[in-house]
Amino acid sequence: MTEHATVQAECWNESGGHCDCCGNRTRSISGGLSDGEGARAAYFVRWTVGQPQHTPDFDLIIGLWGDGTGPQDRVLVSLSYHPRPGGGFFMVVSGKGRPADNRNLCDRALEREEVIGTPLAQEAFALVDALWLTEPRIADIRALDDLAHPA
Repeated sequence: MTEHATVQAECWNESGGHCDCCGNRTRSISGGLSDGEGARAAYFVRWTVGQPQHTPDFDLIIGLWGDGTGPQDRVLVSLSYHPRPGGGFFMVVSGKGRPADNRNLCDRALEREEVIGTPLAQEAFALVDALWLTEPRIADIRALDDLAHPA
């Protein structure tokens, strides 16, 4: 990703359901992140509405997209969002077994240890920051900070 490129979210799909453990409403959204040079990642976000104790999941499929590329050119980096009063934080987690761990989309899902401290971590956090700022459908997630109890 270029230093000064502005990354924007492009909204794709949205669905809903109910949480298996508490029965509250869930939301799932997907989309793409791109800049002036083209596609940077696809994203998949899942959360339980109004329930800060259920950390929202953010899956980023990062790599090359477009003509002549395929799943072998991309990896899955997964993060969880931890709501806190005054603003929460993202943490890289294992992508193995997540819904976006799909060989039609990416070559493999990375473990936390494969991401932390690498240039890929910097890219993943820059992409999730852009998603946080430009994806209007995650207002519910931002609102979880106000509902969370202090750690």
